[in-house]
Amino acid sequence: MQIAVSFVTRLPDAYRVSESAIEVPGKLTRYGLSEVVNHLLGADAPTPFDFLIDGVLLRTSLAKLALRLGKSAEATLEVEYVPALGPPKEAESARCEEWISSIDGSWAKAVVTGSFDGKARLWTPKGKLLCELEGHEQRVVAVSLAPPADASAANDSCVVLSASADRHVRSYAVTLRGKKSEIEEQKVFKGHQGTVTDVASAMGAHLFASCSVDHTARVWKLAGGEPVAEKASKKRKLKKRDEDEGSDDEQDGLGEELVLTGHTDQVRAVAWESPNVVWTGSYDHTVRAWDVETGQERESNRTNSSVHCLAIAPDGGKYAYGGNDRLVNVWDPRETTSKACLKLKSHEVRTSSRVTARDIDVLRPLAKSVMKNILIPDTRE
Repeated sequence: MQIAVSFVTRLPDAYRVSESAIEVPGKLTRYGLSEVVNHLLGADAPTPFDFLIDGVLLRTSLAKLALRLGKSAEATLEVEYVPALGPPKEAESARCEEWISSIDGSWAKAVVTGSFDGKARLWTPKGKLLCELEGHEQRVVAVSLAPPADASAANDSCVVLSASADRHVRSYAVTLRGKKSEIEEQKVFKGHQGTVTDVASAMGAHLFASCSVDHTARVWKLAGGEPVAEKASKKRKLKKRDEDEGSDDEQDGLGEELVLTGHTDQVRAVAWESPNVVWTGSYDHTVRAWDVETGQERESNRTNSSVHCLAIAPDGGKYAYGGNDRLVNVWDPRETTSKACLKLKSHEVRTSSRVTARDIDVLRPLAKSVMKNILIPDTRE
């Protein structure tokens, strides 16, 4: 069976072929089509390509995909080709002697990790340790990077947020000066009644959100919080914590903007759609959206399992979550609230943490399982 196709691309002219229709065998897969395009290009070194029809990635034969899309056998198929994504290659590696619980690499100048020894660490993109951020009395569960208060200093400064089992969130204003780093200010945010399970800074706003096993999420101002001494003794910190536990005013949270209540079990994940909307995921099998200005729940979607991690597309059009069903579930809340519109399966145990890559056209969640595997699913399939 022969199928008439027209090859189109958005690549530079060096990778463009004539868009005139040609006939190819319908049994061809992406490998065969890649050979056809490379032959038309006359390239000395072949380039592997992927192919899409109406935005759907070709993962079967050309004839099978055309049939699935309801294409007429007499019509010419417009087939777009793009460079194929090869397997990831390790660029840099750094050794950390402690177990790493979380990571955020959203700042070009540095990467932050959280560890079970109660410290956050800032690294260069090449894996050199810049500084250790201390203060927590128990393990660090989650970390996030936020922009500095002075926008003009964003190239060399950032705010590191760390959430801990000691029920607190800490912020560290860090400035890079050449090969050295300076911690200019530390703050502690108190209010949660249990382990703080996740923390996330808002895009385009000096806010961040946290969530906890206490069934709540909270939205804070970065400018809030309680300043702390740079070097407080462990004995003094323990005494201060005991005083905090006995004070109702302190438990309300210093620098706190909103307490988001409604979940009936542990809240394990927070993610921002925009500076005005934050999402939460919980063990109560729900993913919820909240209005940051009013604290009101805007949307609640029932999930198929407890939610351990969450990622949101910037426009809110899609979100992905991982949980104890060992799947990464991608949802489009505008189309359905009853089931995931895409299920990505590879993990052998529950997915428990996340790193996200934000893109206008596609949401690509990277789910990290407790078996130390990071899997990068291709959501075009």
